[in-house]
Amino acid sequence: MNYSNSPLSDRFFQEEANSILEKRLIVDEVYSLLEISYASVKGGLHFGSRDALILSTDIWKLIYLEETLVGVVIYKAKRGLKMVAMAINHTFEKRVRRYTKRLLAYMFRVTFTKSWMEVSEAAERFILQNGGERYLIPNTQASKITGKEILSLCDDGYHYTREINGVIKTKVMVGSAKA
Repeated sequence: MNYSNSPLSDRFFQEEANSILEKRLIVDEVYSLLEISYASVKGGLHFGSRDALILSTDIWKLIYLEETLVGVVIYKAKRGLKMVAMAINHTFEKRVRRYTKRLLAYMFRVTFTKSWMEVSEAAERFILQNGGERYLIPNTQASKITGKEILSLCDDGYHYTREINGVIKTKVMVGSAKA
């Protein structure tokens, strides 16, 4: 399907929130969307409060359908720009969710050379299906890039395990991190 000709395309727009003031104005909506999206993720959301989300992150990329937030990607300045959270509003009909995912996929494809991320589970599948496989970072770089203790390296050369919020997770890094 050609989404640029879709009747939905005229109703979507993207914004960025960079300042503390901009983030404070929308934090309730963003935090609620993240809480719902991370409720079923092992280790959960890594921000214990709205203030922690605002103060420890740098860029919020937002996708709106008219006036309603339908997608968000959160970045932190860490060895370049690190994607630290993302969410899609699943309360909308399937075609809206699908279009939101297409916008997120495009957003990632154009930023893989300028940003990086650690992903697992559904986020990993989404990222790898949308161009991320070309930007896999070898697991031998995991400790250096993340600055975290790596428990083990997987034989595939990309996955590794580490503890996150008390949960041992298998992760993979995608993108372009600064050494």
